[in-house]
Amino acid sequence: MVIYDPGREGEADVVFAGAGLRPASFVFLLTQACGHTTIPCDLARLDRLEIPPMPGAGDRHGTAAHVSVDLSAGTGTGVSAHERAATVRRLAHPDARPEDFMRPGHVFPLAARPGGLAARRGHTEASLALCQAAGLPTVAAICEVMGPDGHMLTGPAVERFALNWGVPMIAIDELAASC
Repeated sequence: MVIYDPGREGEADVVFAGAGLRPASFVFLLTQACGHTTIPCDLARLDRLEIPPMPGAGDRHGTAAHVSVDLSAGTGTGVSAHERAATVRRLAHPDARPEDFMRPGHVFPLAARPGGLAARRGHTEASLALCQAAGLPTVAAICEVMGPDGHMLTGPAVERFALNWGVPMIAIDELAASC
């Protein structure tokens, strides 16, 4: 799905649920969406897995970045789409433990605000609202949609991207109104 935020950020993110994330989906994020791929998670999960916040004040929109991770059980560098997808699936697994992850890594968790879209109308909270509505663990993979010129797609260009790939699209405000 594509979640568009025309008001606050003016950007769109492609979203996949984390629990069943496949390498091919990660490849799509990297090669077609082309922005920075991050992994929204509920804050309680990150606390339980002992994945701390990144130091510093954060970004302009209040995104709560946490320390990057890789799956401890991996045999490669952690950067491949296969290894990153496996790391995300493990983050979503109910039996995941802190020792399942090495820090730093190639997967970039973000903490959603408690209260979800009512507390913050960001892509992080919106992606977890979709996971929750689908009855899935609240872990997602998101990536901003960037054009070939290096600028983020906005307006009709976002709609063309979604139509070209046959991906449903929703605005954050529309999603918030339905939750």
